[in-house]
Amino acid sequence: MLDPTPGHGPSKELVTGATGLVGMYRLAWRMERGWPTVALHRKHSKLDRVETWLQERLGARFEAAWSDLEWREVDLGDVVGLEEAMQGCDRVFHAAGRVSFRPGDDQRLKEVNANGTAHVVNAALGAGVRRLFHVSSVAALGRSGVDGAPVHELSDWADGAGASPYGKSKRAGEMEAWRGQAEGLQVIVVNPTIILGDARYDESSGMVYRSVARGRRYHPAGGNGFVGAEDLLDVVGALDQAADEGVEGVIGERFVVSAEDIAFRDLMGWVAEGLGVRPPERPLSGWMLELAWRGATLWGSLRGKPPMLTRDMARNTMRFHCYDTSKLARTLPEFRFRPIREVVQDATRSGL
Repeated sequence: MLDPTPGHGPSKELVTGATGLVGMYRLAWRMERGWPTVALHRKHSKLDRVETWLQERLGARFEAAWSDLEWREVDLGDVVGLEEAMQGCDRVFHAAGRVSFRPGDDQRLKEVNANGTAHVVNAALGAGVRRLFHVSSVAALGRSGVDGAPVHELSDWADGAGASPYGKSKRAGEMEAWRGQAEGLQVIVVNPTIILGDARYDESSGMVYRSVARGRRYHPAGGNGFVGAEDLLDVVGALDQAADEGVEGVIGERFVVSAEDIAFRDLMGWVAEGLGVRPPERPLSGWMLELAWRGATLWGSLRGKPPMLTRDMARNTMRFHCYDTSKLARTLPEFRFRPIREVVQDATRSGL
């Protein structure tokens, strides 16, 4: 936990994507400290889920913190609404985004991840916001981390010529954030790997917990980088504080944020251990995945819906992606990530 210092934290902050996994944890992080926060949500967002989760997390402190939290219903496409909501805010934490690897989602990904970030940047500039934290993704970096060579902040995007539409949209969003830097914003970008939070959160990485809970016998053969949601927010807080203290190499920089590179087999085994179920014991072979994505594509076309599994998703799980976090370690030499096994134990303690 970080203690507030002059100019750090207590300044008013607007959080986009406040009902998503990262946004919820950001709200909790600031509410635990009693710092003024404006939270954005869309018209049909599940505010009751966020309220329940925050109440469980904050306990006796919830009522006072919740009454101080400012909720605003604003869409990322509404530049005027965004600028109005940002009035009086010193910082913007931009966590809103769309995650999808399904065919046909290209335009929606561009609208939310790229154009939405452009609107946030424009509104922040118009409202006189000083600092923008942009939550990007390692998907926006080059793909040199396949099978041995770790991805880092300067990984050549040419390595990602076959990158997914999601990765391309997140990269385009980053370009908008850097434009904001050129036009006067203080920008800090974080590129997290797969973010693990409360197992009851049923979207994004939460599907890992549900897959194991269903008693799946097979696990993907590859692996990836993982980071706990709380650690990600502590990293942002530490970078924020370092920037306020004048530490060089923070403002205008991007940071890969990952605790460990873990095989899917091990991760799913730890989830099974936490949930008290039998772990997946057999690796998925290539031919199984090829059949699976083709079957999912056929089934999706018959139902008139996007497939739950695509070719890129299937083939990606066969690879082991590695990440280099030495830049973050040099910038925050005292920061220590929690082991992912411990993150999973905490996440599954309350079950699903």
